[in-house]
Amino acid sequence: MTLVASYAKLLDNSLTAPQYLILQSLARQDMQTSSYFAGMLDVTLSAITNLTGKLVQKGYVERIASETDRRQVFLRITDQGRAVEEQMLERYRVLTDGVWDDFSDKELSLLISSYEKMIGNLERQSGNGKQEYARKL
Repeated sequence: MTLVASYAKLLDNSLTAPQYLILQSLARQDMQTSSYFAGMLDVTLSAITNLTGKLVQKGYVERIASETDRRQVFLRITDQGRAVEEQMLERYRVLTDGVWDDFSDKELSLLISSYEKMIGNLERQSGNGKQEYARKL
């Protein structure tokens, strides 16, 4: 509970967890479609439109029309959004600084393999193959 409560404090920029995930993903992949995020978060396109609309209003994300298909719109992180995402990562580093210091290499290895197994189980249960996204995080 302490870790969850501490992590929640990271989201003090009035960003919800799904909004932060979108921002984080765009920081690593440059441009993506709303459909990609709807699949990633397992929500409707209208929910993504709502989430990304708020990110656009804040100046963190911009919408870019496809040059080849005007019906397709891409989302791209702005410089301001990138700065916010970097600030959130720095807060996470401060939050977790020292957390792993008392763990041996063997314990860390076991922890990582346990998380990988858990993620694999969750992916099999959901049946939607989000393994690629989880590994990018």
